[in-house]
Amino acid sequence: MQDTSIKARLIDAGKTLFADRGYAGASVREICKAADASSTMIHHYFGTKEGLFNAIIDEFTAATFDVPLRLISKPPKTAEEMRLRLEMFISETFRALIAQAPVFRILVRENRGFVGGARYHEGFAGYLKEAQNAGFVDADLEVELITGMVLDRLGNQIMYAATMKGDGKTVLNDEAYAEEWLAANTRVLLFGLAGQARSSRL
Repeated sequence: MQDTSIKARLIDAGKTLFADRGYAGASVREICKAADASSTMIHHYFGTKEGLFNAIIDEFTAATFDVPLRLISKPPKTAEEMRLRLEMFISETFRALIAQAPVFRILVRENRGFVGGARYHEGFAGYLKEAQNAGFVDADLEVELITGMVLDRLGNQIMYAATMKGDGKTVLNDEAYAEEWLAANTRVLLFGLAGQARSSRL
């Protein structure tokens, strides 16, 4: 139990310090001090600081992308099913990004690519291509561009909220506002500003 607790504390301390100071600015000594662990524990559990960083990203990937990707793992049979799954996919991604906001800040700050991000885009693009083949999505759309646009829109709101000063409402501090923001942006992402909600395809 003690070992598990130390490992979890190191991961939590790494999340906080990497988010606040960046990867280069957070030392092994500082991380261990924040975790109330001896300076040898990062080597014991993760090998190096880079190993700790990778463990944090792996945890983020599973927590953020596994559930949304399962929602779109099968081709849609109808236009209504396609839209419903996309709505759930966007909602689950947004909720996961909110829960994992400190780690998302690390990824943006460090500007590092990671396997989980590529898997997310590939799974999303694959679902949209299946929907295109079934006639549920405009055949002229470049689905690879759509996947980036969706994650960028959700991610940018998380970053804005994380860096906003003052007492204004954000998706990170106000649940009602987060619901309102998500609903409005989901409608735009799925149906566009012209309101294509009644159409049989996107």
